[in-house]
Amino acid sequence: MAITSSGYDGSVTELAWSKMVSGVGSSEYGVLGSNDFRVTAVAGADRTVSIATGSAWGKGIFDTNDANITVQLDTVATGTRWDLIAIRRNWTGASGTSTVLKINGGTAKTIPARNTSPGVLDDQPLALVQITAGQTQPTAIVDLRAWGGNGGMTAMDLLSLGYLERLGAQVVINGEEWACGRNSGGTVAWTKTSAPTSIGLYGASGSAINGTTPPDAATAGPAFLMQAGSQVATTDNAGYGRLTWPRQFPNGVLSVILTNGDSYALGSAGWFNVEGNAPFWGTSGSGGKSDVIYVAVGWSGGAIQALPNRLHRVNYIVIGY
Repeated sequence: MAITSSGYDGSVTELAWSKMVSGVGSSEYGVLGSNDFRVTAVAGADRTVSIATGSAWGKGIFDTNDANITVQLDTVATGTRWDLIAIRRNWTGASGTSTVLKINGGTAKTIPARNTSPGVLDDQPLALVQITAGQTQPTAIVDLRAWGGNGGMTAMDLLSLGYLERLGAQVVINGEEWACGRNSGGTVAWTKTSAPTSIGLYGASGSAINGTTPPDAATAGPAFLMQAGSQVATTDNAGYGRLTWPRQFPNGVLSVILTNGDSYALGSAGWFNVEGNAPFWGTSGSGGKSDVIYVAVGWSGGAIQALPNRLHRVNYIVIGY
């Protein structure tokens, strides 16, 4: 087994630079190929994992491994333990070294404390491995590797966000996009920024309830967005309520459907009407990009009328674009 490294003390050859620049210049950590430095269990070996050949980088160092590396994990007396497999980079001495090792964790499925001092000692997470008392084979392996290149990053598990956290970072995990920024309190945090998935409608007629002209369902393909849910609330003194969509529609609303989700609460003959009355409620009266105003209606005192101060459940489906 031999790990060769570029980026420690000494010169970097033209060949080494041509291989490493696209990696170390794209992200703080990463591996090159889909199977590079992949961690798998070794069949028939007690609590042992194998780390595949390939190339990886971290904090300006580019490492290439030309033979599988095996690491045996410690036993656990009771329950389970999650251990980290990592590449440790050590800048001590005239020329630094990179090695693959284990860092014992705890019962929680989380990355344990590791070295994070680039230029001195730094650990790049590769995988979490679960060891269970009485079991010779690892009972779970969580792939923590990340790939970076040509302006983007991708990873396999949300736990990877913990060590990839840096303002401005953007990572795709299982088709979802995550961005690292500052929240309203000034704290560094990850936010899911994936664009909503559009749906196609066989047909759509009429004008929009609110917003720009809706796309042509017959020719636009998947262009519409749908939200649905159920809300428990109490109407106000006049029988009105407000539904706020989980996400604001970007351009407009095509249709709003409200149904009684609990006839016991509202009354067996109760229902919900979209209120309208745009001069009073604005776009929310008929259904806006953010919400809708509705009125609960039913039999009361021998007549159909609004139902004030009434606990109810309203189910909804809203289609927008």
